[in-house]
Amino acid sequence: MPGTVAGTAGVPGTLAETVVVPRTLATAPIPVPQALSGTLAATARGRVHWLAPDGAPVATARCPGRVLAGGGEIWAVSGARARRLTGPGTLGPPVELPGLAACAVEGERLWWTSRHDDVLRGGPRDIDLGDLGDLGRYGERGGMTVCAGSLWISVTGGLLRISTWSGEPGRFVAAPAGPVPFLACANGTLVGGGHELFTLDPAAGAPLRAIPLGPAGPVGRLVTAGRHVWAFPARAAHALIITL
Repeated sequence: MPGTVAGTAGVPGTLAETVVVPRTLATAPIPVPQALSGTLAATARGRVHWLAPDGAPVATARCPGRVLAGGGEIWAVSGARARRLTGPGTLGPPVELPGLAACAVEGERLWWTSRHDDVLRGGPRDIDLGDLGDLGRYGERGGMTVCAGSLWISVTGGLLRISTWSGEPGRFVAAPAGPVPFLACANGTLVGGGHELFTLDPAAGAPLRAIPLGPAGPVGRLVTAGRHVWAFPARAAHALIITL
């Protein structure tokens, strides 16, 4: 690995979840006192925090759970409910997600699945994941994320790909493991993490690449930043930094 850094797990006062996202220019600006460009969002002790690029606190609001980013937007997900961050200290109307199992952010759209059925919701149309032919033998599902124009869902033996434009399922992509609990997008490259890492660059058509973690695995958290992936082992207080 190119580098290893000391972790902050267990240090009092650290934020449990943090994501940074550039504000998209594709949508009309929201009339708020401060744009979200460069905003850092984090959750800790039942609240969501807005931080300036230098880490200075900007605003806070009560919202337990975690923050997710994608497509230039940030969402706070708590239990079976999600709310989009619309400005410093303000949250959009709640979106109910009954029985939430997994979700992925694509701008103002939230893809999600429920523990109560096999339906994928939030896209151009609802999709019954239990009625996709061969997917019957890939019924168990793991992490999901949006990357390179597709929604990716980790299933047994590989990855299910669904077009974010049409909602049509694409071809099944075999992977060295699955389902894995973590899927993330790093600058157009799909990254999966479980007992080891794998990467896939759909735009380049490159083959899937496996990255063994050895005794450091399994992965307890996966964070992407530009062309880098930070893999936090579940049983160690350090991060492995991988350059894609």
